Amino acid sequence: MISQFFILSSKGDPLIYKDFRGDSGGRDVAELFYRKLTGLPGGESPVVMYHGDRHFIHIRHSGLYLVATTLENVSPFSLLELLSRLATLLGDYCGSLNEGT
Repeated sequence: MISQFFILSSKGDPLIYKDFRGDSGGRDVAELFYRKLTGLPGGESPVVMYHGDRHFIHIRHSGLYLVATTLENVSPFSLLELLSRLATLLGDYCGSLNEGT
């Protein structure tokens, strides 16, 4: 289902990275996502983006980007729910979810 999961700072620095399946392009995918995100006009980016054969699903929480990538066609709402719950869980565990924690 999920190929990769990563958390990026607001400047695009990878804070956490996990490759679950090994079928993606490695850590360069996080940089590709951030370049694609910052290359969009306007301040709002789509929650689901598609590049090549890869789907990017992300949320922004407290200035951080929580991103899941997949090569398969999955329900974006299930991944958005997963990312949202993960942000809540990390916030409960760390006290506050920001770049410093």
